[in-house]
Amino acid sequence: MLKKVLVPVDFSDVTEAVVASAKFIGEKFKPKFYLLHVISPLVYVSMPETMVVDVIDASVIEEIEETKRRAAENLLENLKKRLEGFEVETIIDIGSPADVIVEQEEELDVDLTILGGHQKGLVERILLGSTSEAVVKHSKRPVLVVKGHAINKLENVAIAYDFSEIADAMLEYVKEFLKPFGSKVTLIHVEEEIELPILEKLGINILPQIREKKEERLNQIRESFEKEGLPCEVVYIEERDPAEGIIEVLQQRDFDMVMVANKGLSGLKRILMGSVSLEVLRKAHIPVFVYKRRS
Repeated sequence: MLKKVLVPVDFSDVTEAVVASAKFIGEKFKPKFYLLHVISPLVYVSMPETMVVDVIDASVIEEIEETKRRAAENLLENLKKRLEGFEVETIIDIGSPADVIVEQEEELDVDLTILGGHQKGLVERILLGSTSEAVVKHSKRPVLVVKGHAINKLENVAIAYDFSEIADAMLEYVKEFLKPFGSKVTLIHVEEEIELPILEKLGINILPQIREKKEERLNQIRESFEKEGLPCEVVYIEERDPAEGIIEVLQQRDFDMVMVANKGLSGLKRILMGSVSLEVLRKAHIPVFVYKRRS
C-alpha cells in the first residue's frame, strides 16, 4: 500500500517526532523513505548607494547556500540512521518549502507525505503562512501532519465522514491503512444546519427521513469496518458547523489521530465555502491525516 513515503524535515523541534512517526508507520508497510530538506533561498535587498554597505554578490550567496547544504547533509545522515533497516534516500533542494515538497511528491510518485505541523499564533500564521497548510492545499497525495509528539500507537482513530464521493474513497483507503494496526475507529458525522424554507412553509419536514437514511448508511459503514477486524463506533452530531463538531469530539476523547478527506476545492470555492480539513488541521491537537485521492 505504501511503497514510497516522503518525509520533509526542517531540523526544528518537531523533526524528531516526524521521523519517529514515519518509522512507526513504516514498520507495518516497509516503504522506501525520502528524507527531504528544503533550503529557503537567500533574499538580498539592495541598499541605496548613499548607504555604506558592501554589496553581496552572487558568489557570496552561493557560498552561504553551500555551507547550509553541507550542514544539512550531516543532519540528514544522522536522521537516516534513525531509519536503519529501511531503504532511505536523502534529498536537499533550494526553494519555497511547500512548493518543493509538492513538486517532489509528483516527481518521486510517493504514496504519502509525513511532515510536521508547527503551532503558530494567529498573527504569525497570517504573516508567514504555514508550510503544512500550503502542502495540504496543493498536494495531490495523502498528507499526514504530525503535531507535538511522535505517533507511537494508532489504537483509537477518529474519521470525519460527510457522505461525499471523496469521503467514500477515503473509507476504503482507511481500512487498508489501519488494518495492520488493529485500530478502533470512531466515525464522526456532523450534520450541517439544513434550511428548507419552501418545505417549511408547506409544513413538510423531511429531516427525519434524511437522518434515517444517513444512520442506515453509517451503520453499513460500521459493519464494513468490523468485518475487517476494526471495531467501529458512530458519532452523529446534529446541526453544527462541521469543523467545530469534529474538534469538539476530538477534545472529549483520547484519539491517536484524526483522518479527514480534502475535496480539493478551487480557490474561489475554498474562499466562499472554507475547508473543513484545513480547519481541523489548524485546530486539532493530535496528528491529522488528510486524505487526497491520487490524480
